[in-house]
Amino acid sequence: MQQKQENKWGPVHVVLVNYNGLPHVLGCLSCLMSQTYAQREIVVVDNASHDQSPQIIQRRFPQVHFLASPVNGGFAQGANLGIKLALEQGAEAVWLLNPDATAHPQALEALVRVLAGRPKVGAVASVLRWAGQDRVQAWGGGNLSLITGRAHHITQAPKAGAPDYLCGASLLLRAEALGQVGLLDPDFPLYWEDADLSWRLRRAGWQLAVAPDSVVEHQPSTGLGDNEEAWHRLYTNGSLRFFRKHAPLPWLPVILSSGARLARRALQGRWQAAAGIWQGLFSPGRGRLPS
Repeated sequence: MQQKQENKWGPVHVVLVNYNGLPHVLGCLSCLMSQTYAQREIVVVDNASHDQSPQIIQRRFPQVHFLASPVNGGFAQGANLGIKLALEQGAEAVWLLNPDATAHPQALEALVRVLAGRPKVGAVASVLRWAGQDRVQAWGGGNLSLITGRAHHITQAPKAGAPDYLCGASLLLRAEALGQVGLLDPDFPLYWEDADLSWRLRRAGWQLAVAPDSVVEHQPSTGLGDNEEAWHRLYTNGSLRFFRKHAPLPWLPVILSSGARLARRALQGRWQAAAGIWQGLFSPGRGRLPS
């Protein structure tokens, strides 16, 4: 039965975006070789890494499509390069997978099964587990208020309904839905681009879903290392862009959410984090990625 369903569904392109993450991306590519869903192509987009990633990835995995971006334009811009290639090559769906993630062998097959069986679903996410821990990071996504600005991951299967947004760490996107709403918004250099896409899909009439049998082990955030200022600056900048696009009163959720985070970090004496939040709101370079 599963083989027949797979034959009815077309090819899937897996898109990884790498920036100086060689150990992680090599592990991720190794796990992709054992995926049970056979109709797949793998695209690695390298965002101008300087850790020998391009040379080593191409040498060890010559079967993958390798795209070299001349600049590090962030996750959304890099992912869009891979998505465009996938759509040009006739992919029916695109699987965005973080390079610091390890997918269980049936992860992609489970995602495809949901997408193939539910034609109104535009995107389906995996259950993310903290790597090496028996603990859920996100049951596919989370809930988000356009009034208070509060966003939080769901950590167990909801009794009803779907999350407000899906996590981009492991996200299967229907090509038809992307053709209607567009690709990721490159104005989000890091963080909140998945929530923005989720909102655009829902407004266009597409449903979001989670595949409980698709399990992905995800490392703690590795993209910015221990650069607390940059993390909070880019996260705050992403939230500012998101609420400007989608909230009826954009400054209300910004003030309530970012103001509360700023106050908490200041009271905790985490001055780098507090500075990052402030810069994310007011600095001209709030969306600048670290070099």
